[in-house]
Amino acid sequence: MPKLLYLLRTSECADNPLLSQFDNTLRTGLTKILNVDLKDDQWTQASLPVGDGGLGIRSAQMLAPSAFLASAASTLNLQQSILPDNTGTLSVKSIESTEFIWTNLSNSSTPTVELHNIQKAWDGRIVENQRSFIFSRASSDVDKARLLAVSSPHAGDWLHAPPKTAVGLRLSDETFRVAVAHLLGCKFCVPHTCVCGKPVDARGLHGLSCSSNVIVN
Repeated sequence: MPKLLYLLRTSECADNPLLSQFDNTLRTGLTKILNVDLKDDQWTQASLPVGDGGLGIRSAQMLAPSAFLASAASTLNLQQSILPDNTGTLSVKSIESTEFIWTNLSNSSTPTVELHNIQKAWDGRIVENQRSFIFSRASSDVDKARLLAVSSPHAGDWLHAPPKTAVGLRLSDETFRVAVAHLLGCKFCVPHTCVCGKPVDARGLHGLSCSSNVIVN
């Protein structure tokens, strides 16, 4: 995404179908790496910033309008001083069409004029709307509790920790896979009976409270 960000900020591409293809590639890659099946809501959560309960693997479709609008606002005076007056109409049309897409994604009013040049001010409202949408679709108290927990302060700090074996910060592949599956609410194991005698469903939540402190995958 950092390599793509320059294009998102300098091109009117928020409605380009290639962004959907890019996101699908990210989703497919994440699914293969984690070896879990990502549903639509789980992919949306994964594409949120870590501080908002996601994995920080940003969706190009979600980020594109915010990137372009912030860039357009921050360079507006420079553009007007360089380009001929007759190009102003094209710029306004580009901004208006991108703002329409942004409004549909954010379900919010635009930031104040003073914040128009700050990408986070635009993106934050989309993130908040997507997070609220995911929460509204939570089908159980367990999922609601999970979403509240993963978006609480410092809940995602472990994702920012450098994987250094010498200081005990490197997780095994399976440990990381299970942790991310719990974060996103994915199914990651075959239903079975725990050694303690209680049933374990495909989400493996029983292992978090098992009295024997043993997780069988």
